[in-house]
Amino acid sequence: MNPSAKTNTQVPREVEYPALFHFRIITEAEAKAEQALLLAVSSYQVKAPLTASHASGAGRYAAFSISILMKSRSEMETFDAAIKKVPGVRMLL
Repeated sequence: MNPSAKTNTQVPREVEYPALFHFRIITEAEAKAEQALLLAVSSYQVKAPLTASHASGAGRYAAFSISILMKSRSEMETFDAAIKKVPGVRMLL
């Protein structure tokens, strides 16, 4: 084996659905987005409920965690769009 040859040890992996995803949602603290987020996730198969997980040190941002069983990539994309429409949402991880 040539020591200078590059090897790719990471194998690209397709997501197999249904799949459980763990999300973190970052919001502006002033927005008080929890109720709107609960409404936005109500039509999905929630496996671990929406919970406040951490606020930024300055109190400007709030974070929420949730786990959802997604049935397909299109459902994931719809979820992403629905969460990003909630006023005050800055990021979905």
